[in-house]
Amino acid sequence: MDIFDGKKFLIYGGGISGKAAFDAVERRGGRAVIFNDVDGAFSVPSGDDYDLAVISPGIRPTHPIYTYCADRGIPVIGEAELGFRLATCRIVGVTGTNGKTTVTRLIAEMTGGVACGNIGYPITEAVGQKSKLLVCELSSFQLREADIAPDVAVITNITADHIDWHGSAEEYYRCKCMIANGMTGGYLVLGENVPIAALATLRTGAQILRCATDRPVDGAYTQGGYFWFGGKRVCPIDYFRLNGRHNVSNALCAVAAAKCVGADNSQILTALSRAVAAPHRLENAGRAVGKRWIDDSKSTNVSSCLAAVEATAGRICLITGGRDKGLDFAELFGALPEKATEVIAMGECAVKIERAAATAGRRVTVVKNLAAAVEAAARSDADTVLLSPACASFDEFGNYAERGEAFKAEVARLGAEK
Repeated sequence: MDIFDGKKFLIYGGGISGKAAFDAVERRGGRAVIFNDVDGAFSVPSGDDYDLAVISPGIRPTHPIYTYCADRGIPVIGEAELGFRLATCRIVGVTGTNGKTTVTRLIAEMTGGVACGNIGYPITEAVGQKSKLLVCELSSFQLREADIAPDVAVITNITADHIDWHGSAEEYYRCKCMIANGMTGGYLVLGENVPIAALATLRTGAQILRCATDRPVDGAYTQGGYFWFGGKRVCPIDYFRLNGRHNVSNALCAVAAAKCVGADNSQILTALSRAVAAPHRLENAGRAVGKRWIDDSKSTNVSSCLAAVEATAGRICLITGGRDKGLDFAELFGALPEKATEVIAMGECAVKIERAAATAGRRVTVVKNLAAAVEAAARSDADTVLLSPACASFDEFGNYAERGEAFKAEVARLGAEK
C-alpha cells in the first residue's frame, strides 16, 4: 500500500508544479483537488477534510491559503517536498542566487542523473523515471518551509534577491539554508561567494565542502590550469566551454557535487567540454548597426548583472531595468567597471536605477520600455550592447525568456533596416 492511499490532498495553484503534484498523488492512490485564485482573489476550497495541502511555490507567504490551512490544522508542504517524499533514489539539491540552472545541468551531465525542479520539470514528475539520481534545482520559494534532506546539497552563491517576496534579505538567506538544515549526513557544497552572514540559520549535519578559484580548499578549486577536488587533479580548465569567472565558479560546484556521488574524471571532462550556455544567459543575439548584441535577460539581480559585465569584452552599453525586486542598485554602480561606458534604464524601475547612478556619479539614459532601450543603444558609441536587466521582467513581459526573445527580435529588426 502506498503512503498516499486513501489520503485527500488540497493542491493550491494549478500551474506546472500543481498539476504534477496532482498526477503524482492520483497515481499513488490518493485523492487530490486543485484550486486556483479566481480573478486574482482567493478561491476558498470546498470542504476542510484534507490530510495535506500542497501549495505552489509562486504563492506568497501572505496569501490567505496559509491562514485557511492553519485554522483547520491542515499540514502544508510544497511540490518539491512532495517529490522528495516520493523519491527512492539519491538526490542532489542545488540552490543559490545565481548559477542554479547551469550547475544543475552540469551535475546531471557529469553523473547521468535527471535534472529537475525549478528548471521546468517538476520533481514529482521526475521521480517516475526511476533514475538512480535526481539533480533538483530549488528556488528560495520552494525551500521556504521545505523539510528535505538531499544526499548532496549545493549552494552556488548568495546575494540579496527577491526581497519584495521574502520581506528581507535575512529571510531570503534563511530559505536558502533550508536546503541543508534537514541533513544528518552527506555533503554540503558551498560556492566561493557564500558569505558567512548568509549562513546564520544553517544547522546541518552534512560535511561542508568549500569551492574556490584562488586557493586550495577542502572541496573543489582551480590551480595551475586544472580543476581539483580533494587535493587531486580532475581535468584541465581549458576543456570548459562557458565564458566568465562566474561560470568557472559554477563548474567548481558541479565538480564537487559530482565527485560526492561517484562521478569519475572522464565523465566530468566530457560534461565540461560539452557545456553550452542556457538560453538568455550571455547569449549572442547577433550583430546590428556595427555592434555586437548580447542577451542576458536571465539576469534579474545585481550580482548576475555585474558577472555578465565582467565576462563581456569591449566598450559596453548596458541595458538594465524592469520590475523592482526590492534590490539596492547602489551596489551595482559601486562596482560597475568603467568599460560599461553607457547605461540605459527601462521600465518600472528606471527612475530608481537613475537615482542610484546619480549618487555614484554615473549618468543613465531613462527610457519607457525595451524597444526604446534598443533604439537608444543603437545610437550609443559602444561596440557591445549587453541586455542584463538586474530586474524582473513582469512590468512588460510574462517572464525573462519572453523578454530575451523580444530583445533578439528588436536586434534583428535593426539589422534588417541597415
